Amino acid sequence: MDAELIYTLVGVVIFTLFAYFILKSDTAGKVQTKEEKRYEIISGYQAVLRKELAPLKDNREELLVKKAMLLKEFSDELSRNIFFDALEIQEIIQDLATTS
Repeated sequence: MDAELIYTLVGVVIFTLFAYFILKSDTAGKVQTKEEKRYEIISGYQAVLRKELAPLKDNREELLVKKAMLLKEFSDELSRNIFFDALEIQEIIQDLATTS
């Protein structure tokens, strides 16, 4: 009888702790809006462009080739993203092409 009581109490305590941590978690507060996610993606791509193109400042031809390659890669990544449609992808790529 003592073992059954101990196992029951341990089970109740574990269940209570598990339920407490699940209910306490704040996952709803971490959801990004579409605009925040869009800004984060564009900022990341701009950072990659700056980093990759900085060493090629002196050589204009290599700079253009590398930039075109990176923009194609970004376009491919965005086309696989279900949150962006073709028009938004085109706008993002145009912004990246003109800002860098």
